[in-house]
Amino acid sequence: MNYIKILKIAVGAALSIILAESLGLGYSASAGVITLLSIQDTKKETIRVMARRLFSFGLALIFAAGSFALLGYTAPAVGVFLLFFSAVCIRFHMQEGISVNTVLMTHFLAERSMSLENIGNEMGLLLIGCGIGVLLNLYIPGKKKQIKMKQRRIEACMKEILDMMAHRLSGSGYEDGLAQSMAKLEEELRLGEQSAYEEMENKLLTETRYYIRYMNMRKMQSLVLGKIVGNIGHLTGSGAAGEWGIGGEQGIAWKPGSDGEQGIAGEQGIAVWPQAGQIAELMRQISSSFHEYNNAVELLGELEMLKLSMREQPLPGDRREFENRAVLFQILLELEQLLVLKKEF
Repeated sequence: MNYIKILKIAVGAALSIILAESLGLGYSASAGVITLLSIQDTKKETIRVMARRLFSFGLALIFAAGSFALLGYTAPAVGVFLLFFSAVCIRFHMQEGISVNTVLMTHFLAERSMSLENIGNEMGLLLIGCGIGVLLNLYIPGKKKQIKMKQRRIEACMKEILDMMAHRLSGSGYEDGLAQSMAKLEEELRLGEQSAYEEMENKLLTETRYYIRYMNMRKMQSLVLGKIVGNIGHLTGSGAAGEWGIGGEQGIAWKPGSDGEQGIAGEQGIAVWPQAGQIAELMRQISSSFHEYNNAVELLGELEMLKLSMREQPLPGDRREFENRAVLFQILLELEQLLVLKKEF
């Protein structure tokens, strides 16, 4: 519940009616309704709505004058007025002005006159209603603390995903919670981006695009993480009888050998090539240093050394090893993209 907004609506409507009555304006309750409709969720949106309503008020006067002149102060005249006025407002994205200005134009119908005095009355109601709304909305609590908290949550989700992928690659077990963790990260990013845009909309003079850029960077990183998760899934499979053993409940193939050159079996029989263990260790390093102010330069250096090491290793001995090492190298390239995004940010 936005209790501050509720309080603004109640107090603002009352103040507008009191001010309109003190100035001797007719239909003073309309000023309160206009204030109610003018208080938006952000400062900039409140100002934009006010500007659109003031501009559409001028259009409403033109269409109302033409309709009443042709058909008199009758219901059909109001219908013709709405036909053209609403069409123009929708065409130029000024829908906020339709309801407010229609109410003001019906006052002309009730008075059966569009005299300068009546036009001045309606202008006064509009200015009071919009003005009070803008003044009250100049105070909207900032969301910086909330955004910082959401940043920490997003970073925690990404660290968890990196740790889970490293756990999977190192052969310690089969992680089946990656999909849920990715979904959680996507939701945290959505909420964080929403708060960042609201913060930007509530700052009239200061620059607040940093948080928007931060959320966009994390969204791009989350896409990279999703690709890595998909690539890790390609490392599983069953082997041919006699050459490959099947281990663990997941039925994942592994090649026997105790010297680590061709790979060993983890607790669940997950294929553990030497390169997989090296990439898993790099993932743990990235996770442990995952922070808003880490520019990833040192991590990129570590990754480059690992790429050179993998290029110098002996060629694969069979197709299975070739396919797995190709996938592992692709995972390494995706990790590089993850770090480059942070470095550029």
